[in-house]
Amino acid sequence: MRDEMNVEQGFSLCRLRTGEDLFGIETSTVCEMLRQCELYAVPLAPKFIAGVLAYRGDVLVAVSFRVLLGMEPGIEAPCAVVLRDGESGEKFALLVDDLLDVVQVSGSAWEPNPAMLDDRRSSLFSGAYRTAGAPLIRLAPEHMQPSWLMQNFEREMIGEHR
Repeated sequence: MRDEMNVEQGFSLCRLRTGEDLFGIETSTVCEMLRQCELYAVPLAPKFIAGVLAYRGDVLVAVSFRVLLGMEPGIEAPCAVVLRDGESGEKFALLVDDLLDVVQVSGSAWEPNPAMLDDRRSSLFSGAYRTAGAPLIRLAPEHMQPSWLMQNFEREMIGEHR
């Protein structure tokens, strides 16, 4: 598994906040971080699809991280992290409450996901890093792609249209 192979080395993570929790995503998957973005609604889209946004001549699907976490959308002008899948090249935006900074974390501080997470939520995370403050939960961007979510989350959220 990728996490087990990378435990020995450190990582550069972009720190994000959604609700009261801190999350980190590997900088290698981030194309750009946008403090403000204008969303356009997609009628009858699943609730986790917050809309689409214009990005450098492309139209990207915007995924609401708050909804994936079971929270209400809540923020009128969320921040966006533009991500690219390394294999397919698919770009999409992940909407979060706030963009913080980039930090280096030690691979030895990594811990696997706790067993108490339900299957749906655990698929969104790749463990956590112990830090001086609150733990930094590492996101699994491959499980936040709109195509993956449509196959794996749609069954649970069917009928929960925006």
